[in-house]
Amino acid sequence: MGIVFLLLLPLLFPVTSAFAEPGFSEKYERDYNIFNPTSRYAPDNPLNPAQTYAPDNPLNPANRFDPGNPVNPANRYNPNNPFNPANQYNPQNPLNPANRYNPNTPFEPLNRTR
Repeated sequence: MGIVFLLLLPLLFPVTSAFAEPGFSEKYERDYNIFNPTSRYAPDNPLNPAQTYAPDNPLNPANRFDPGNPVNPANRYNPNNPFNPANQYNPQNPLNPANRYNPNTPFEPLNRTR
């Protein structure tokens, strides 16, 4: 009985992460490229050292498992997530090397229909 339980237990754990909301919370969006060095010290930039523990910072350790956080491990492979490795060269991605110095690339979900 114990062996059967141990064999069935791993089947239950992968299902639990499927309940994460696949969205990108608006509180983490920015109208500019947060990775551009010229906007590093913007007051609402999550990479600004003064904003390390801000409640709307996706890199804040307290927000790591927030369902709408793009840094949440459950959202890593979301097709709209800029941190998804599949989106590395997406022209709308602020993490794309071509957009690194482009201040007009917003930090928001990719491929959004407006």
